[in-house]
Amino acid sequence: MNNEKIHNAVNINDKQFAPFLLAASFQGLVYFIESNRQNGILYWKFSPKDEAEELINQFRTKTEPHIPAKDLFEAIDTWWKEVAEMKGKKQYAI
Repeated sequence: MNNEKIHNAVNINDKQFAPFLLAASFQGLVYFIESNRQNGILYWKFSPKDEAEELINQFRTKTEPHIPAKDLFEAIDTWWKEVAEMKGKKQYAI
């Protein structure tokens, strides 16, 4: 991963938008960089920031690009597994 992608990224902790962006990354629409925890809150980082924000806007207005349901369900499952893991370690999430 080059430094430009890392610096042109957005941290997302929303339980709807984060999985949606992860599913979008399966389609190559954005890049998933990493998951991280800040003050007990789970964040997923996506790049480029502008595309991620545009996808979120499309999601809000129900004009999002087609994301296969299987990808979306897998991304949602991954999000909640990370949340459960954090709670199991006595950390707080979302």
